Amino acid sequence: MTSRFMFNDTMPKKTVIFLLTAAILITAGMVTRSYASRIVAVVNRAAITDLDVTQRQKLERILSGGRQRMGKGSALNTVIDDKLKLFEARDRNATASDREIDAALDNMAKSAKISRSRLINVFRSGGVSESTLREWLKTQISWRTLIRARYNAQIRVEEAEIANALSEMNEDKDKVENAVQFDITSVTFVTRKKANNSEQRRRLSDAKRFRTIFKSCATGLDAARRLTDVAVVRLGRRDSTDLNPEMAKRLFDTPLNSLTPPTKIDNGYEMLAVCGKKDLGKRAAMRSEVESELKNERGAALTRKYLQELRSRAIVEKR
Repeated sequence: MTSRFMFNDTMPKKTVIFLLTAAILITAGMVTRSYASRIVAVVNRAAITDLDVTQRQKLERILSGGRQRMGKGSALNTVIDDKLKLFEARDRNATASDREIDAALDNMAKSAKISRSRLINVFRSGGVSESTLREWLKTQISWRTLIRARYNAQIRVEEAEIANALSEMNEDKDKVENAVQFDITSVTFVTRKKANNSEQRRRLSDAKRFRTIFKSCATGLDAARRLTDVAVVRLGRRDSTDLNPEMAKRLFDTPLNSLTPPTKIDNGYEMLAVCGKKDLGKRAAMRSEVESELKNERGAALTRKYLQELRSRAIVEKR
């Protein structure tokens, strides 16, 4: 599961919903006990306590939907590996920011159709603190950044490999949705960094009103460029298989020459103008899926190699 998260920005929606539903059920009635922690290992002078190990066991249980019970030894080794990953990220200036961690939390909550606070409460009910959850996300995001920086050029798949895999997928062809290529332009109604709630609502209302009068990309984008504090940026052609599922669905559901509903981003409210749609067929979707799976397999092998290097250089003392 870890490698899947590392090479995809968000977990699949159905997976997140299942895990959180299971987590709510398995954590009902669980009682969290506090006790004095003791040091069980030291990694490059950083202490790991038995509380860290217990937290990791509980986290793995929730993430596996209650199916996996990690032993203390495995949990300790996992915590040690996470420490090494974060040390490496720190040394290479690749540590995930609080904003990235917040975004990951929001994505998990949005996929499960619950609020961020509800998501955190689900983990807390299972004995996992918010700080443990955030630390886990920091590790996942930081490690993914390191892997991409170090191995991105090596994680290549030959056309022959893709062709062979596709030939084995013919029987599953009916289960695959057609891929679509979108030609999109971003239209953002910008807000000030410290805009109050009233200003935020006004800008959202402005964006919604403009969406209702947007008739075509040919005339609507020029009209948007003439507005004050509105940014228009052409994003170009994007295949549905390369987009996150949520964005792909928004674009699928938006008619040609129309704007998607406004969504909140850091600097305002963004809408996407769908200026072109081209059906690429099922083969394109299947090819993208195959290529992604092959890259994940190759990336997992390189990840194990990288981690072995970190272990060989580390000073680890188990007590």
